[in-house]
Amino acid sequence: MTGKRRIMNSLLAAGDPAARGTAIVTTRKPGDTIEREFRSLADVPDGQFSVVDCVSRSGGFGLAEAAPGRRYISDPGDLTGIGIAMTEFMRRFHEEGRDARIGLHTLSTMLMYVDLKRVFQFLHVVTGRIATSGFSGVFVLDDNVVSEREEMIMLQPFDAVMEVREDERTELRVRGADFGPRAWTPVRFDALVQ
Repeated sequence: MTGKRRIMNSLLAAGDPAARGTAIVTTRKPGDTIEREFRSLADVPDGQFSVVDCVSRSGGFGLAEAAPGRRYISDPGDLTGIGIAMTEFMRRFHEEGRDARIGLHTLSTMLMYVDLKRVFQFLHVVTGRIATSGFSGVFVLDDNVVSEREEMIMLQPFDAVMEVREDERTELRVRGADFGPRAWTPVRFDALVQ
């Protein structure tokens, strides 16, 4: 309810998204919803936008066969399938000589399917591939699903953490990076996309 998915999409869409590739893994909302939300912020050609959908197949939604920019995974616990699909899209962007941004909404759902150790190992591999490719990644974790200890473990592979809270308005602060506010600051969603 704090707008984390909207913030993730805004960060992925910032700058000139038509000049790079974007891939989003969704473990909570159907891929069509994620694509519609992202495209409301960014006008990107079909070949430069991809979705790894971990919801639609297990939810029984009518599915066509995987399209060039879409991969359907059985459920959010299939870390191997998710990793293969993410790698496929990252490899394609890399071979095309494109920069890319990778998003994952949300790690919390993965933790309902598999244990913390396996999710941490998955994150270690995926963030390593993102860094090696020179890409950027934005991952969402609902902190009310994990303990403080589990949260600290989950955050280890990341360079920076953006915390989001909602009181009367949505606010954020950034830790571990040279960008963003250090103190709680009201979110201006329009400014995130620029």
